[in-house]
Amino acid sequence: MKTEDGTFSLYSDEYGQAMHSVSGAYNEALYKHLYPSKILEQGSADLYVLDIGFGLGYNILALVMEFLRKKTNQKLNIISLEKDSTFLTGINMIFFDDERDILYKNIKKSFMGAETDFGSYSISIEFGDARKTICKFSDNYFDAVFHDPFSPSKNPELWSVEFFRELFRIMNADAILTTYSSATHIRNAMIEAGFHIGKGPSVGKKREGTIASKCNNIPLLCEEDIFKLKSDVKSTPYRDYDLNESRENILQQRLVRINEIKRSLK
Repeated sequence: MKTEDGTFSLYSDEYGQAMHSVSGAYNEALYKHLYPSKILEQGSADLYVLDIGFGLGYNILALVMEFLRKKTNQKLNIISLEKDSTFLTGINMIFFDDERDILYKNIKKSFMGAETDFGSYSISIEFGDARKTICKFSDNYFDAVFHDPFSPSKNPELWSVEFFRELFRIMNADAILTTYSSATHIRNAMIEAGFHIGKGPSVGKKREGTIASKCNNIPLLCEEDIFKLKSDVKSTPYRDYDLNESRENILQQRLVRINEIKRSLK
């Protein structure tokens, strides 16, 4: 599927949806993740970015492209988590007919496990259940997190309070998490995990996303919006206490809790 900015997306049979909106797969990477993360404004000699949901690698491509344009002496270290290692056929079909093609070849090498270090930047792709992989990272490790799995209703295991708590743990004090979702139950999950949250940008026909951090280094949602969010039964978040529940159980257990809350209010 070709999107409006000329880049391609793929449809996942497992999750029953495309990886990107029709507005533009590459533009989403730039405006939903890279720019609001402010990662390229950080001055550390080594930058560490976690990309959750490799997909076709557009988040990594946009990040590396803009990083190299800075012409800095910093080293960019990217770790991407991906469940599905069968995307290679789709990846081999991607082309841009511009300077991005050279960088995309390196991303493809990393996807195949052939090479990870490219001098000023490195790309490591970890395959498997992100809930398990995430636990191996040290506290305060990452300078930015691009949270880009499939939608909450299709991929709830990566949108639970417990998963966000793990993200909170491995982010440093100034790190910013970016995601395309603005759903109230996702924002509430972030708040319960300890994050401060704010509105992320909208891209094309997609509504605003969400940004989150450990401290007040982002424009925050106002207190009135936070109160409304917490007061809405629809804001009941997903729970996955041991980070091993099935997708179906996570969805069902949330519905049970919502119904219990509704009965208690009668």
